[in-house]
Amino acid sequence: MPQQPLPAATSTKIEIGVVAAGPFDEIDREAMGQAVFTTQEELKRRFPAFLFQFYTVRRPELSAGSRVEPSVLLQQATEDRDAKHWDFVFVITASELIGIYSSFCFAALSRPLDAAVISVSLVDPQAAGVDLSTQARIDQIALRVSRLMQHSLAHLLGLSRDDRPDHLLYHPATAKDLDAMGMVDDDQAARQAEALAEVADQRLEEGSGRAMSNSMFAARATWINRREIAQAIWAARAWQFPRRLSRLTLASVSTVAVLLMTAEAWDLALSQSWARVYGLGLFALLATTAYVITRQQLLLRRNQTRSEQSVVTAASAFGIVLIGMAVTWLALFLLGAIVGLFLFDAALIASWAASSQLAGATCSFRTMCKWPCSVARSGCSSAHSGQASSHKTTFVM
Repeated sequence: MPQQPLPAATSTKIEIGVVAAGPFDEIDREAMGQAVFTTQEELKRRFPAFLFQFYTVRRPELSAGSRVEPSVLLQQATEDRDAKHWDFVFVITASELIGIYSSFCFAALSRPLDAAVISVSLVDPQAAGVDLSTQARIDQIALRVSRLMQHSLAHLLGLSRDDRPDHLLYHPATAKDLDAMGMVDDDQAARQAEALAEVADQRLEEGSGRAMSNSMFAARATWINRREIAQAIWAARAWQFPRRLSRLTLASVSTVAVLLMTAEAWDLALSQSWARVYGLGLFALLATTAYVITRQQLLLRRNQTRSEQSVVTAASAFGIVLIGMAVTWLALFLLGAIVGLFLFDAALIASWAASSQLAGATCSFRTMCKWPCSVARSGCSSAHSGQASSHKTTFVM
């Protein structure tokens, strides 16, 4: 099909960076270049109102091993994106990606970072024992990497998975599944075009934001991109944190179990006023969120130049972690409330809560709720302070 010309008056530039991480052999290098070209041509055909410009940067010092953590490459991708003011960035590596929820993954992406990491390791037909000529092998790798780039970009623009095997947004179980993935519905293409138009708008730092203070700049950038931030938080499924971060959840539950059997914990919790319980709970939630963000270096950037994109990344990361911690706290509260209600009668609790001068008859359910509130706060804070997860805001496929 002949390429549709881009109207000069309506063309809007979308800049996409491609970071070649680590060493590549001759076949992978040629396949990567071909994949970038194929992706650019396909995007031009699908979205003729936009001018897609790809920039390739080589980082041979990255990903030198046979396996690599996607979060490390995503961090590097974010730094390159901020420094060069790209709209999106792809990191392509010959190393195998370490999966978080499965034993393997073809790619990992982060909506808050507008970045994706793609591995050519598992899409190589040679990895499946298929013997092809050199050119056929290059063409196969290039096609599959291009499909992964288009698939990742569609997710970064807000589209969700599709269950049809021939659809671009199908979740591939094998590398061979990528060969059939290419279809995009008209309404999905329209939604991508709408999102691209928002991305291509003049950045705040390029216009009125130049004269703003840092706080005003951050507030304005957050408000302008509030929908994008909300979509990133929703796509991260932060409410699944207790299941995803199973080791931290187990540590929190263990802390709650220990405090359940401690008379002093009941005594201290029930002697607090509701105002203090609420205040300390909110403080613990915010402090734990700040600790996780700091420990995981989610806001740390070598490039200190402020940008609208970096504000969106920071706000999205903060929202995702905050909601994740809140869900964990709520789960611990419900656990403590249920266990306390069914396993500990009022007379026993009143005998433990000596300083609060409770009588068994006045130890109501509302009063008992002070204990799970306090314990959930303590369990969530102590578990996350003792062990920070290496989990980043990523989706794997």
